[in-house]
Amino acid sequence: MYRLHIAIADLEPPASGEVDGLPRLPTLERLCARADVRAGPRDWRLWALSRLGCPVGTETPALARFLAEQQGLEVHARTWFVLTPLHLVAGLSTVHHHAAGPVLLDPTEARALAVALTADFGDEQVAFYAVGALVLMGIVGALLVSTQDPAPLAGRDLADAAARGPDAQRLVRLGGEFELWLHGRRLTGRDGRVVHALHPWGHGPGLVTPATVSPRLLTTDPFLVAAQGASLAANAALDVWSMADLLAQGHSFHEADAIWAQPLRARLRDGEISSVELHVAGRTFAITARQRLRFYRTVRPWWEQFS
Repeated sequence: MYRLHIAIADLEPPASGEVDGLPRLPTLERLCARADVRAGPRDWRLWALSRLGCPVGTETPALARFLAEQQGLEVHARTWFVLTPLHLVAGLSTVHHHAAGPVLLDPTEARALAVALTADFGDEQVAFYAVGALVLMGIVGALLVSTQDPAPLAGRDLADAAARGPDAQRLVRLGGEFELWLHGRRLTGRDGRVVHALHPWGHGPGLVTPATVSPRLLTTDPFLVAAQGASLAANAALDVWSMADLLAQGHSFHEADAIWAQPLRARLRDGEISSVELHVAGRTFAITARQRLRFYRTVRPWWEQFS
């Protein structure tokens, strides 16, 4: 029996008035309706790193720099970013992130992308490196800019993830150049979607220090793998669920309930798991098997519970 910590990376409630036709997730909704709820950090990685045993504060962590450092790259002379591929959808007056979230690459595709970017954009100022299925970009100098992970912004306006700060325009210009460059390449991800843009993020003022003792990881998230402690706690595990990953595997949105929530409920009922701590959309739901007796609680749609 062990405790299980789970972060859902990209299940964000839609904007008001956009819920018509959304699939329900009945098992997940029932588990969360009966749980004890408390506020958590909006950034799921901050929450996951804290559960991993890393001393992370409330500031946006410099995840790209941390990952570059763990790969043995020289980090001090550059500002580091993750370049996340996006498939964009044009509306009547705005451009949106695709509802399935960022485009996921295979490691071989990420390596090829890093090589191609280096050939066409790399110089003394800008460098590109592949780390697993991710691409890192290092820019010489200390850029004053704040960025946002695009994963939780599926379906949202592209402007919602825009870089901010005195040096944001440098990233905006680079992003425009990447879009023009990608236009003729037809780069596709694991689910066949075409990559239209490369979104830089992962830079922030917060430092990440590797853990000493960590729960067992059930995810291959590269940031968490890099931060995991050398010693593992025997009675705890940490997992990350991603809608984008589920869709890339060929599943539909409503299948998340059968793939994630129903097995979780069964493992709680059978005593394999003693308790679950579920982080989603800035809230933490503490779930135990005994909470099934709270049948009197109203089960609301997931988008209402996570708002």
